[in-house]
Amino acid sequence: MSTLKICGQELELDLFDADVMEVYEKSMEKVVKRNEELKVRTDLSNADGMRETCKNVKAFFDELFREGTAEKLFKGKNNLAICMDAFAIVATEAGKMKGQLNAITNKYNLNRAQRRQVNNNKHKKI
Repeated sequence: MSTLKICGQELELDLFDADVMEVYEKSMEKVVKRNEELKVRTDLSNADGMRETCKNVKAFFDELFREGTAEKLFKGKNNLAICMDAFAIVATEAGKMKGQLNAITNKYNLNRAQRRQVNNNKHKKI
């Protein structure tokens, strides 16, 4: 579990919990998809595009951490730099935690060749 400091607030993120990881993955997919859709929209002004991007990031925070988190962090403002910095903090931490998760699972999951070698060594006569 990690404690993230975002916009002066501390948020707990535990991506070793499968339920939290599931919410993170689904929320991340949504925000990426929504922002990809924004890139092709030509009807939005720069300001409207920034607002929509902030809206997507705020929805991500509310889904991942609980309803009301975005308001607590961003206080109703649509500052693209602040929203994207906050999003980057979570994404960076998630990347670190996924690396740790991979290290843990790799430690306990022997690949086929290693298992065969271990089994061969057990059955050798001395």
